[in-house]
Amino acid sequence: MVEIAMYDSVNAATGLRYDAYSYAGPKVVGLSSDAVAYVAGYTMLANLFPAEAANLDAAMNASLASLGLSAGQINRNTTLANEITGTLFASRSADGASTAQTFYTFGSGPGAFQSVAGGAQPALPSWGLVDPFVLASGDQFRLGAPPALGSAQWIADYNQVRTIGCNTCGTAWQQETALFWADNGGTLTPPGHWLAIASDLSGSQGLGLMDEARLMAMVGASVADAGIAAWDTKYTYDFWRPITAIQNCTMADCGVDGDPNWTPFLGTPNFPTYVSGHSTFSSAGAAALGAFFGTDAMSFCVDSDSIVGLATRCYDSFSSAAAEAGISRIYGGIHYEFDDGPALGMGDRIGNYVAGNAFGFQGMVPEPTNWAMMVAGFGMIGSVVRRRRTLTTA
Repeated sequence: MVEIAMYDSVNAATGLRYDAYSYAGPKVVGLSSDAVAYVAGYTMLANLFPAEAANLDAAMNASLASLGLSAGQINRNTTLANEITGTLFASRSADGASTAQTFYTFGSGPGAFQSVAGGAQPALPSWGLVDPFVLASGDQFRLGAPPALGSAQWIADYNQVRTIGCNTCGTAWQQETALFWADNGGTLTPPGHWLAIASDLSGSQGLGLMDEARLMAMVGASVADAGIAAWDTKYTYDFWRPITAIQNCTMADCGVDGDPNWTPFLGTPNFPTYVSGHSTFSSAGAAALGAFFGTDAMSFCVDSDSIVGLATRCYDSFSSAAAEAGISRIYGGIHYEFDDGPALGMGDRIGNYVAGNAFGFQGMVPEPTNWAMMVAGFGMIGSVVRRRRTLTTA
């Protein structure tokens, strides 16, 4: 929502070169794209995090003051950005996000998802019903059922995670990979990691503010819709996590015996396994980046979240980074391969669908081409500051 508000505001202030997302007014001349970006970003963050509104307003006013605009100019920029932000925020007021933590009745028997948190309710059973940002519905790309217990694929994927995903069985590199992409609570989170990648790329590629706003909105909408789609599939099939399967399987039920003492390398999230949210988020973000830049084959580097503090990793394509993020969940012992591979495919379709149906060139067929959540919004606002600093010192 932060990225889209900034995109619509900068787009309106720079000639409406691209299709507006929710803004229905005309292009506006004589405005500052930096100013409308600041107002839209900080105002949307204040709407989403009202307890921080005073601090965010102060930061916004300081940023606006640095632009050297007159009071009248600031007022005109603020009026447009507030109109755009208010319309977008209102349009999401009944999107289902606030009521997604519905009561969940656990299934029983082999294959049924069971709480991995001492019987506690799972996370967001109705998130798949949230209104997407670009997709027609959360089930637009819903996957088919996971493999049947006892099938060849089930046994192979079960044995894989059992063999490499326990707390003592992975290699040092596999375990570091699991930690690098874990993005647990208190971090940027998995979708936030891809917004950080997009923000870094906008700087390294020297994008102007309009292009950067468009990139961030495209990636933001892609990972947001990826989460909705992944949760739709998760709570359609309600499949059990590896820890539950491996500790409870019998030859009669699963076609393979279990190990009641097995524990995964990472802590298991308390929601169904199929499909992997990490894989869906990552491939959607990667597809959006590839569509924006016109190629998947770009060399770039990724930092781990600062809380984790691992060494930077570099890749030669967006899809290779997404694939590593996906398999990291098998290394962590919390997903099967059939959670990962299909999710990578679904996320790729989502990212390309978003890129092909929103944020395109005006009048043309679109190109195919809490604190932790606040950090993602600050990434785009911070990039405006970075851009101005670059222009000042160049």
